[in-house]
Amino acid sequence: MKINKDKFKRENSPGYIIHRLDSLLKLGLHRAFQAQGFDFTAEQWGILFSLYKSDGIHQSDLGLRTGKDRHNMTRILNLIEKKGFTRRVPDEYDKRRYNIFLTKKSREIEDKLISIVIDFLEKAFSGLTQRQIIEMQKVHEQIIGNVESILK
Repeated sequence: MKINKDKFKRENSPGYIIHRLDSLLKLGLHRAFQAQGFDFTAEQWGILFSLYKSDGIHQSDLGLRTGKDRHNMTRILNLIEKKGFTRRVPDEYDKRRYNIFLTKKSREIEDKLISIVIDFLEKAFSGLTQRQIIEMQKVHEQIIGNVESILK
């Protein structure tokens, strides 16, 4: 894609559109959780969701899976641990490392949280066909691959 710098406008920039969508999806999901009485951000949800799939993984592995650096991972984990939804357990073989586990409290709300997310996403993507969503995913994966290769 060639971008004409003379006609370049931020609001038409593909990067800006993706950023705006990301911001709105995060805000919308946060509000959907709040409306149901849960104080979770989209970032916190991402951590919990990863743990629902792989409970007890190492903190750095969790960061890789969720795209969070070490500092953000620590910040988010501190918040959800303080709320009583996760706990850190020193690794059996390396006491400097921590594995992250869900608590009973977080297991009790898993189905409700997933239901909230599904409902929100169905509303957010209403009017799109399954084919359009699949195509959008392919396009985003291509862009992700391009940017990852630039960053290497």
